[in-house]
Amino acid sequence: MRVIKKQWLLFMTVGLLACGNERGQRFDFSGTVATGSGDDAGQYIKAWISETDVKKDFPKINEKKVAPDLFAFYSNREFSPAWNTNTAQELLNLLQHLDREGLNPEAYPIQELRSLLDTARTDRASAESVARLDVWLSASYLKLADMIATGKVNPDKFGKSWHIKPQAPDTLYTHLQKAVNGRIDASLDYFRPRFAQYNKLRQHLQTYQKILDEGGWPTIEKGDKLKPGDADSRLATIRKRLYLTGDLATPPDQWQQPTLFDSLLVKAVNRYQARNGLAVEAAITDNLVAVMNVPVETRLKQIMLNLDRIRWFASGDMPDTYVLVNIPEYRLRVYEGGKAIKQMKVVVGKEMNATPIFSDMIEYAEFSPYWNVPTSIATKELWPKIKASTGYQRRHHYEILDGWGNNARVVSRSRVNWNNLSSYRIRQKPGPWNALGKVKFMFPNEYAIYLHDTPADHLFDERERAFSHGCIRVEDPAWMADWLFPQFTRQQVTEKMNNNRHEVVRLDKKIPVYIFYLTTFEDEEGRLNFREDLYELDKQLTSEFDSMI
Repeated sequence: MRVIKKQWLLFMTVGLLACGNERGQRFDFSGTVATGSGDDAGQYIKAWISETDVKKDFPKINEKKVAPDLFAFYSNREFSPAWNTNTAQELLNLLQHLDREGLNPEAYPIQELRSLLDTARTDRASAESVARLDVWLSASYLKLADMIATGKVNPDKFGKSWHIKPQAPDTLYTHLQKAVNGRIDASLDYFRPRFAQYNKLRQHLQTYQKILDEGGWPTIEKGDKLKPGDADSRLATIRKRLYLTGDLATPPDQWQQPTLFDSLLVKAVNRYQARNGLAVEAAITDNLVAVMNVPVETRLKQIMLNLDRIRWFASGDMPDTYVLVNIPEYRLRVYEGGKAIKQMKVVVGKEMNATPIFSDMIEYAEFSPYWNVPTSIATKELWPKIKASTGYQRRHHYEILDGWGNNARVVSRSRVNWNNLSSYRIRQKPGPWNALGKVKFMFPNEYAIYLHDTPADHLFDERERAFSHGCIRVEDPAWMADWLFPQFTRQQVTEKMNNNRHEVVRLDKKIPVYIFYLTTFEDEEGRLNFREDLYELDKQLTSEFDSMI
């Protein structure tokens, strides 16, 4: 999503020659001249940095990754030092509090930077130590900017399920120049995802970190199921647990009967259930208690993992209009102008037929669609039934075609060569019986995934809705078609969906669609939600995330 024009690059490169410390200026870190002049420190910098590598060892810095940008930055300023005490301290403060970004401060040479900065504030700083500090600060900034832009973990490690690639930022050194000019956090904003959930989760991360710092939440003992009106000593602990996470607004000093399951506690329990994807009921069960007892450390890690996945997903600005499916939430949202204007339930792939995570463009819709049965489903489920029963094909409105091309012809069951089924295709005719329902929304992709209607509407009543072979069934396809095709009235859309005549209609403008995976997110009411790790992507990411500093 991040695009940088060649003309802009040229302008910025020329501009760098005119900004920052001027050539020959002495390097000043403390308000008095340091032991070595800027030119002397610059000689060290020049000796340590080349176009392809960093010749000096700077622990905790990925030298191959930052070397080209370091060289571009310092060569444009003829290798003169760039940082001063104020900007150095600002970057150090930011690195010390990287947990607010969901990242680990230990990944950066904070102790070494602090020691060098303390020395640079005195008259004992040598030109070499000034140069070392300057390069280390610049390299730390570049590493941080790249990590915020593309994630701590490389998503290529999850290639079987994850197919959205982060876009590596261009010209990091131009943003480094903004940083040394005193706009460090503002320059990093360029790299932070503009997907709204990113900043929302960062705020919730701080809230949960505060809960941890203050001792976490209490463990609730298991016991009998509790219903409204029950009295139980465990209810006081449950109240405290719900108060800490904002589900219960009434503070402890106003609890008149803390061990009674009263109406206020029922509402708090229901809020907690809803934002954790649990069945909303006026009861406290062992299952609810088990979810409440998930440690705050685990929830913090869950937020961090999702922040990293957002970094993989959202490079730069989001489009003005798009469709987003969140798989663990079983929900689709339509966005216009950055705001969700519609949401609806979806059915996604079973764990063994996991819906892949990817992005594409909705190009057209098929009203009264045929369902071309995937080979895997045909082989395992349909061919044996069609062969065994002469009436099965007719009862379920299937056709057999002699190939997969546009010129394939319908053939009768009696003419099928049962020893060579790979040359045939099964498709289901349009109609209320069709597995795709009355319309499907197409964004052609290598995974053969699309959005579609379904005759099995009862599945939307289920709380957990992983039932499909991978494609995504939508709860309100008529609304979706009406939104995608403003040139049609709702009546026209309804007619197209119900006339049983296959029709392809292309969108006037393609719409981005994102099939995404968030197990924690803020809902429309500002509440932090958690969901089960349906495809165990949190579990897979945790080991990689924790193994990297």
